[in-house]
Amino acid sequence: MRLKILIVDDSEATRGMLRDFFEINGHNVVADADAPDSALKAFAEHKPDLVTLDLSLKDGNGLGVLKSMRRMDPNAKILVISGNSQKAVRESVLASGAGFLGKPIDFDALLAAVTAAAP
Repeated sequence: MRLKILIVDDSEATRGMLRDFFEINGHNVVADADAPDSALKAFAEHKPDLVTLDLSLKDGNGLGVLKSMRRMDPNAKILVISGNSQKAVRESVLASGAGFLGKPIDFDALLAAVTAAAP
């Protein structure tokens, strides 16, 4: 199934790499964002099937974005992809109902997470 995906990451290179990966695997990247405001606007506008979310963002924090997205749609499929894999951070992400992948990205694990997000 072709998913609509929103990519949120402060790194333009990472956003491009993820976009290429998702499109090669048959998905549609509906938007990308590097800051909380643009991420939440794109989330509301596009209603993606899956969000990939970095915790380090321009002008903000990915955990705050995660909480806001949860308030907007408690059932949203969100996958946090972050270089911050401290136990407390991972536990906070997982407790919110989001998935977690560390950086550098394991693309086999990413593909499995995307497949699991499909309805």
